[in-house]
Amino acid sequence: MLRTTLQRRVSAIAVGFLLVVLVLVGILVSVQSGRDTSAGTQGWNPVITANNQFRSSLVGVNLRQQLYLRDARPADLRQLQVELSQLQRDRAALDDAADAAGAPDVRRRVDGIFASVDRWLAVSDEFVEARQQPDQTRYDELRQGPATGLAFIPAYAADNDLTGFLETGREAALVAAQENSDRLLLAQALVAGTALLLVPTILFLVRRWVLRPLDELSDQLLRVGGGDLQTPVGLAGPPELAAVAAAAETMRRRILDELADAVSAREALQQGQPLVAEVRDQLAAHDLPIVPGWSAAAALRPAEGLLAGDWYDVLPLRDGRFAVVVADVSGHGARAGIVAIQLKRLLEAALHLAPEPDLAMALAARVFADEAERFASCVVVVVDPDSGSVTYANAGHPAPLVLRSDGGVVRVVGELEATGPLLSWLHLDTPGAWTTRTTSLAPGSLLVVYTDGLVEARPTGTTDELGVEGVLAALQELEDLTPQTLVDEALDVARRWSGGRARDDVTLVAFERGGGLTGAVPAARAAGEGSAPE
Repeated sequence: MLRTTLQRRVSAIAVGFLLVVLVLVGILVSVQSGRDTSAGTQGWNPVITANNQFRSSLVGVNLRQQLYLRDARPADLRQLQVELSQLQRDRAALDDAADAAGAPDVRRRVDGIFASVDRWLAVSDEFVEARQQPDQTRYDELRQGPATGLAFIPAYAADNDLTGFLETGREAALVAAQENSDRLLLAQALVAGTALLLVPTILFLVRRWVLRPLDELSDQLLRVGGGDLQTPVGLAGPPELAAVAAAAETMRRRILDELADAVSAREALQQGQPLVAEVRDQLAAHDLPIVPGWSAAAALRPAEGLLAGDWYDVLPLRDGRFAVVVADVSGHGARAGIVAIQLKRLLEAALHLAPEPDLAMALAARVFADEAERFASCVVVVVDPDSGSVTYANAGHPAPLVLRSDGGVVRVVGELEATGPLLSWLHLDTPGAWTTRTTSLAPGSLLVVYTDGLVEARPTGTTDELGVEGVLAALQELEDLTPQTLVDEALDVARRWSGGRARDDVTLVAFERGGGLTGAVPAARAAGEGSAPE
């Protein structure tokens, strides 16, 4: 089958529409007299049609009755009943048509027909009932009187009178309709002119609403097919085309994820696969808790291989609260991963024993007693899901953000600033090096904890970092700001900004406190349960 472009198909439809309009205009001009003269008869036509049908049924009943009276066949009797039913329906139709006509003379003549038909039916019913009896004495007596056919003649004559009256009325209407011929000619000219103007209007709208968005979408898909995987695919056009663009954008992100996984797998082989697998499993985060009225999402993207110096976890605490921990150990690869494991284990133990963020920091810093060349930024946030109270300590980590979306505008309403230095050997024995602060998370707010790999994303060879402003600008484009959409969009904009290859590990954890207890209601898990990070 010959395949044509959508533009050609739309053009063919438009040309065909123009031809149809021209043909219709020609037909209207050629038959204008007939249409003009027939327009005035519309008031009579329903009555004429209904009367013709009624008269046909009337004759049919009379004929079938005479056949039954002559031969007394059951088949003729059954057919007579059918004909009588049809006569009643046609009578009702004629009655309705007479009412709709609104002409007293028509109504009077129709009522006269019905009266004559009722008299005839009364006579004929008596003959038929007598003919059905086994004893034909009564039937023979009736036959000695006036014949039933004579009773039919007045009914048929009354119907003929109505027919003549209707034909006369229609002729008068035809004469009146002829006077409207000139006005109809003008109306035809206006219709033709409007139709001719309609064609270019349709062509313009098709081009603007369909072809132009298709061209735009086609250009974006061609760029993706040509290898430009960093430019998002999006279309603010018809819903159907926008859905196609959204599917293409999902495909683009999936391709980037798979490319990143392939590079990570290759680097993992270089790092030493058994060690990488073990360290990765040790750093795996627990499942995110699901708490009434709260929602959450998290992701970790390593810069090299499958192993990151970043890690995150969300730990249920004994008093019903939960702790969000995000840390970033300096360096990459296996050695950084081992230090990250030690740091994670100490923080977990400290928080389970005494859920105080500053004390947990002081204990965790002991990891760096023999790691003079390494350090880590870390933030510990303890959240009370019932009150929204947030207690935190920040060891030189990028300040977690509290975001709100008001009228589609995403803005920062709070930051969890540093409350102490980086974790390193320099402050092992400094009393009170890390302190704890408390704030509150209002309903509808999102708490976002991240590592510097997000905001410090930059293209190779430049110092132009993405920054918090760049992430917020990308979030403004979201139709619905949720923890999951925030994490997806933030990771994608960081990847695009850095040209597709991250220079540093990127970790994101987002929690949203809803406006009410509307979420699912699972309990906190045991500390041993968990799953690998995304």
